[in-house]
Amino acid sequence: MTVTLVSQSILIIDDNPTNLEVLSETLTQAGFQVAVATDGETAIKQLEYHRPELILLDVLMPDLNGYEVCQQLKAKEKTRDIPVIFLSALDDVFDKVRAFSVGGVDYVTKPFQANEVIVRIKHQLELQAAKAEIFRLNTDLERRVQQRTIELKDVIDKLHQEIAQHQQTQQLLKDNEQKLENILNSLEEVVWSAKVENFNLIYLNTAVEKVYERTVVEFVNQPDLWLEVIHPEDRKRVKQSLSVFPYSSNLELEYRIVRPNGELRWLNTRSHSVYDGNGKAIRIDGISIDITEQKKAQEQLIYNALHDTLTGLPNRTLLMEHLDKALERSKRYPDYLFAVLYIDLDRFKIINDSLGHSVGDQLLVKVGHLLKECCRSVDTVARLGGDEFTILLDEIQAIGDVTIVAERILKKLTLPINLGTYTAFTAASIGIVFNSPHYQSSIELIRNADIAMYRAKELGKGRYIIFDGEMYAQMLYLSNLETDLRFALARQQFILHYQPIIALGTGKIIGFEALIRWQDPERGLVPPGEFIKIAEDTGLIVLIGEWVLNEACRQLRAWQLKFPNASSYHINVNIAGQQIKQPSLIAILDRILKDTELDSSFLKLEITESTLMEEKETIIENLAQIKARNIKLSIDDFGTGYSSLSYLHSFPLDTLKIDRSFVSRMNADSENCEIIRTIINLAHSLGIDAIAEGVETTYQLEQLRKLGCKFAQGYLFAEPLDCQAAELLIASNPQW
Repeated sequence: MTVTLVSQSILIIDDNPTNLEVLSETLTQAGFQVAVATDGETAIKQLEYHRPELILLDVLMPDLNGYEVCQQLKAKEKTRDIPVIFLSALDDVFDKVRAFSVGGVDYVTKPFQANEVIVRIKHQLELQAAKAEIFRLNTDLERRVQQRTIELKDVIDKLHQEIAQHQQTQQLLKDNEQKLENILNSLEEVVWSAKVENFNLIYLNTAVEKVYERTVVEFVNQPDLWLEVIHPEDRKRVKQSLSVFPYSSNLELEYRIVRPNGELRWLNTRSHSVYDGNGKAIRIDGISIDITEQKKAQEQLIYNALHDTLTGLPNRTLLMEHLDKALERSKRYPDYLFAVLYIDLDRFKIINDSLGHSVGDQLLVKVGHLLKECCRSVDTVARLGGDEFTILLDEIQAIGDVTIVAERILKKLTLPINLGTYTAFTAASIGIVFNSPHYQSSIELIRNADIAMYRAKELGKGRYIIFDGEMYAQMLYLSNLETDLRFALARQQFILHYQPIIALGTGKIIGFEALIRWQDPERGLVPPGEFIKIAEDTGLIVLIGEWVLNEACRQLRAWQLKFPNASSYHINVNIAGQQIKQPSLIAILDRILKDTELDSSFLKLEITESTLMEEKETIIENLAQIKARNIKLSIDDFGTGYSSLSYLHSFPLDTLKIDRSFVSRMNADSENCEIIRTIINLAHSLGIDAIAEGVETTYQLEQLRKLGCKFAQGYLFAEPLDCQAAELLIASNPQW
């Protein structure tokens, strides 16, 4: 069925004006009527006066977050049936599970594709329309049956009145009988009357020949034929229902009949008892309507609501039903064993982006067929969306049965897949979870299988991992950490510590490296090693990095103005790979330097060795613009990455930072001194300086001076200091 989008209204709840503008424009162009709200309270008030067909709801908002807004909406009778699709940058399975648990119908991860959002909106609207269409069909059927019943009753009553009034005129009686016969025979519905005591037919119109494809004579000559043509699976139920006559005056039934050619047809039969003046039932009158087409339409609507439109596989709703049944069975039979496989294609995005969505769709269909080939008929292969599939392996005998299926799937997906004019190569990561007594819902099974799948991806993809409890604990910890990290940025819980950088020629401080710390109310001071990876994975590193740049430049400028000996200090700031590839980085640097009034020559950006080797052409272009502003550049942790010396000269660098792992192992007999000598010589040959980090002993300091290293930092001089401690150090103007 097709949903008409012109009259459909969408409410977007998001505190981000940019998201509201993009979504409003996209949905308006798609034919939707769009209303917006910037926070949960406003949206709830707005819904008192306007009821949209669907709500797009952001998760992270001030005051009420998306989950709380959804819970309030679902608690109100007026708004509980409005479908809610969550939009969030939270791409963790825990957030998805929470979204569905509070009543969400779908979850779209930011950054989103406009087409994906529209498709998902249409899907939800189609589900709503399907429900409305089923209700309309049932209502229409009820109306038709009632109308036909009234018509029949009126006709029959009229006939009986005419017969009573005109008994003396036989010819008139025959005319009236013929009139009634013509009326009844003109109807498409089967009209009949039968005796109460044995259900033998008294009257049957000719519509029976079209509906049953049998003649009136056949039914008259074979009194039990009406029962024999009922489908065997429905016959007993119909016979039992009809046994209520004459004790009940009305009855409605739906059942199947079998035509002579074997075709099945659905009938709706409504009948009632007719009584004489003494209240005795004298016959049963009824009307039977062929509702086969309505049944097919209803079944198709139900099928569409439970199956993926692209692959024809069961969708999430049907999968959950099957999982719920499997869980119930496992509770009744302790030895019953099943498993859930969560499958994600490893290279689908590359294929989809490079070859186009139509080829991507073909691949998903082919993968669906391959997965079914790897399973039995009792198993359920479902598509959850995107390139994610789930398999319910039912009635397995041992864990080995499941790993065999997983290995079979992995092997098949490594083979070339013919897509007409293209041949695609893909692979998959599979998470596996087995049922156990502690599982109470299918959501838990899907969640844990998803967690195991992500662990398979982390371990190198193209493999399967069986879920264990530690994975969930780790995922929950990381999920909570990510949530807290997002709030930390909004609540300004980050602080900077500063480690001095020493000029080995003079022993004086020439600058500081800015190092971020997270001052968490519950965890205390959290070092970057515990949260930077999550920030990079979620994209938060861009916003955090911008804050670090701004704060470090502001603080250095304040020190330059406050302390005469700090007037020529510089500040080193670490830049993540996502930042250096960000198109707006140059504009951000310009703005920060302007706002903080810091001379650009006092800012040095530290970039990891591995980052330089990613998308070299793009990075070289950005670095050139940075250098054009007289901002200094340094390779951080040199010697631990995988840079090629042939490319090193291509980058406009000022400093190589020798990794602490080499410095910490310096001793009289160590080869690390030669490694450090080589790095220093390399730097000098490139016309740049070397700085050693992690200096902790006077021996290391002496050796670095002998080797010609120009700068150093480490605990020998000072550990990373908060702002107040750094100021005390600057004021003392030490020398080493």
